[in-house]
Amino acid sequence: MAWTVVAIAAAAYIAILLLLRLNEGRLIYFPGAQRSLLSPPADLGLPVQRVQFSTDDEITLVGWLIPPQRDSTGFWILICHGNAGNLSEFDRPLHYAGLHRLGLGLLAFDYRGYGESQGVPTEAGLYRDAQAAYRYLRETVGVPADHIVLFGHSLGSTVAVDLATRVPSAGLIVEGAPTSVWERGAELYPYIPVRWISGSRFDSIRKIAQVKVPKLFLHAEGDEVIPIAHGRRLYEAAPPPKNFVQLHGTHSDAFEVDAGRYFGSIREFLASLPSARQ
Repeated sequence: MAWTVVAIAAAAYIAILLLLRLNEGRLIYFPGAQRSLLSPPADLGLPVQRVQFSTDDEITLVGWLIPPQRDSTGFWILICHGNAGNLSEFDRPLHYAGLHRLGLGLLAFDYRGYGESQGVPTEAGLYRDAQAAYRYLRETVGVPADHIVLFGHSLGSTVAVDLATRVPSAGLIVEGAPTSVWERGAELYPYIPVRWISGSRFDSIRKIAQVKVPKLFLHAEGDEVIPIAHGRRLYEAAPPPKNFVQLHGTHSDAFEVDAGRYFGSIREFLASLPSARQ
């Protein structure tokens, strides 16, 4: 009887592992039901241009191109958003407006399977999507590599880190960044061997040492999704030049709760970049 109970328990555990593995994508990607992009609130004054471009595996992506104001810094920021919702949802337009007021041009894009973009999200696919967005800025908009700043929030930070290892840029900014998706998964599911069953890695802690450009790490002390310890470990693993800024707020509202420090840190970071003096 005891062996039967053990066998049943083992079979049930293996079934759970298999179920988690087969449904991994649903635990990572939350594109939501909103497919059409929402217009940004008129009072933000964002000169949004809807653009589309293709990845190297022929997936069509949709993004917002927001040209800089007249008092431009000359820098453009390529935004890799988090894993939930499309580029127009939540307070993202408000965030774009804050960055735009710093004199930045912006390109925010939706990953495959998000918003109006085609396809189904995968780790390799998201990396290709970021590469395509970068290529659009370089080849279509004509922005020099040393005037492109890569930005990633939450899951998007892992995409931005990966891109920073593969393309030249002026700098990298990450906010609410995990060391890796599998490490965060292991914290959330301590009785599951996430490291061994996960097909998705998003392993920023392994890649960050390859990123030689200046780096700014932003992390809210009250981040309930990605604990600030992740951001500090990622910062410690990164080579200089780098800076870590602890913010008030939670995972998605630090740019509002601690706006002065948030945007002030980015302004100082931009001013410190070598190409800012060109």
